[in-house]
Amino acid sequence: MTKLANTLVYEWEAWDGFLVSHLIADYCRMPASYNDDIVDIDRFLTPNIKAVLFQVNLSEQGMYPYKREQIIDHIKRRKIMVLNEDIVDITKSSLHSILQKAGIPHLAATPDLSEDVKLFVKSNLNWGGEVEERLPEELHEKFIGSTARKITRFDEYYLTTKKDLQPDSWRDTSITIERYVSNEENSFYRVYALGESVVVVKAHSDHLIKKISGDPRDTNILLSKQQLRTRDTLLPNALQDVLFQFIENVKIDYFCLDIVHDNKDFYIVDLNTTPYSGEQLQAPDACHFLCAGLKRHIDKQAVA
Repeated sequence: MTKLANTLVYEWEAWDGFLVSHLIADYCRMPASYNDDIVDIDRFLTPNIKAVLFQVNLSEQGMYPYKREQIIDHIKRRKIMVLNEDIVDITKSSLHSILQKAGIPHLAATPDLSEDVKLFVKSNLNWGGEVEERLPEELHEKFIGSTARKITRFDEYYLTTKKDLQPDSWRDTSITIERYVSNEENSFYRVYALGESVVVVKAHSDHLIKKISGDPRDTNILLSKQQLRTRDTLLPNALQDVLFQFIENVKIDYFCLDIVHDNKDFYIVDLNTTPYSGEQLQAPDACHFLCAGLKRHIDKQAVA
């Protein structure tokens, strides 16, 4: 598959095995540093570059690099498109706020729930803050905070009930408590989008933390954003509504969503702007489709 050569990927801890590495040419990658300045990125803005994609694998990306705003302004003055400029906080609490503003139901739990309600307890930081731990020690307080965290790895998430949850958990800002939703076939949806293209994966997993694991029942559905806008898909109506509301109300060019359901209602439980896919290219047709979507997106903006 021919990779795109018109987009510079400005990345930190988000290349090897990440989906973007299967979409964008290797020579269009700039490893990021917290101290980067305009002069550093200028060397990579060669004539072929029409867009810059920020791929900083942190839950709160707006603080990395520390001159992010100045760098973005400089890129724009050069008439180069900046992708994923606006969504810079993908913590779980921020996701709940994003969904609420977009008119999309979310699973954030409240203390007034009944005692037997099942709850899923997660870290507020993506992956328990494991990636933030790779930052230089002097940046830990800035990106992780100074208070002790109960959950420090993604595999420490746990299922409980309201009656078994420690009361002080409701005041712990390092964790997120959500209502737990499941279905009999243990299916969930992962949605990848780049530019004008959307790939919806109906996947299956028996594990508490849902990951795509190559279940033979898994299927890919390739859609354009226009199909979602006109509801011209074969997706369940409730899922279609959630995706429509998201793409219409959340300004983001490249993302991955995890969606759980109970066969009636569908809920976004994770937003990732640096999705991982594995070292080997798993679905060439889907990757080709995503590349085409970014090309159309850049061309469309250039005309506008």
